[in-house]
Amino acid sequence: MEKNIRQLDEIIWQLDLKVNNDKEFIAPYLIKANDDYIIVDVGPTCGIPELERQLGILGVNKDNLKYVFLTHIHLDHSGGLGTLLKNFPSTQVLVHRRGVPHLVDPEKVLWQSSVDTLGWVAEMYEKPEPVKEECLVSLNEKTYEIKVNDLEFNWIETPGHASHHFSFMLENKKIMFCGDAVGMYINSLNILVPTTPQPYRIESGIASIKSMMEKKPDSLAFAHHALRESGMSLMSQHIEQLEVWKEAVSNSLEKGIQDEELIAKELSKVDYGAGKLFSQEQHPGEYGGLRRALVSSITGFKHLVETEKAS
Repeated sequence: MEKNIRQLDEIIWQLDLKVNNDKEFIAPYLIKANDDYIIVDVGPTCGIPELERQLGILGVNKDNLKYVFLTHIHLDHSGGLGTLLKNFPSTQVLVHRRGVPHLVDPEKVLWQSSVDTLGWVAEMYEKPEPVKEECLVSLNEKTYEIKVNDLEFNWIETPGHASHHFSFMLENKKIMFCGDAVGMYINSLNILVPTTPQPYRIESGIASIKSMMEKKPDSLAFAHHALRESGMSLMSQHIEQLEVWKEAVSNSLEKGIQDEELIAKELSKVDYGAGKLFSQEQHPGEYGGLRRALVSSITGFKHLVETEKAS
């Protein structure tokens, strides 16, 4: 099997889309439920040709792709959905209720706000196409259970990274697909780093992690970009990491340091993950997407600290 497709388990694959040739950044999960399949997040529009190519290699077609599970609707997770569904018109999409109107009409909020926030990165991801409302299953409760053939999934609302964020447990395997709710795990560097874009709510984020811990997952499936064991330990570690980041960013701002790259240097002194990722500047072609996410996370903490001080 080619290197962009990684089989993680007898029923789970990770499909690395290599968007912008970024290493370990955007890679949807594929889950096999008997003769049917589920995709967890689909990536941006520019990645859909590669996603469809890999699905074809694995024998996934319009008749057996039963569901798309969206953890949230940020462009790097849902942007390509409308394009994908043109070739998979009967596939149903499970998504938070707040995400539904922005998938149906992505122009103003999903697209334009992404351009305003991400700039050239949004342009690189490419514009999302509208999704037909009949393809969407709106999740209106804080918890949700669904059975796909012999697989059982328990969904839980996990705001923080985004107000419309869901995570879900594959009960058969005790794997929590946590989207961006527990940061991003970079396998090749063996580090965990926050994903806290503006506007980040740390109280909600920590409460969401604690809610996931109540489910006692054995493993975490990070959207960026790994399936890792020791799920409970990683979630405890991330709660501590978020608090360290908040304090470090607050201290930097008190010193008059505003530039995210300079704050990253300060963070590197107190957080191993930030230091390891920040030191990869000599490999921009490999870790560019992850370093952009690091800067975005610092921006989120800056906004959080400044908002708290102003209130």
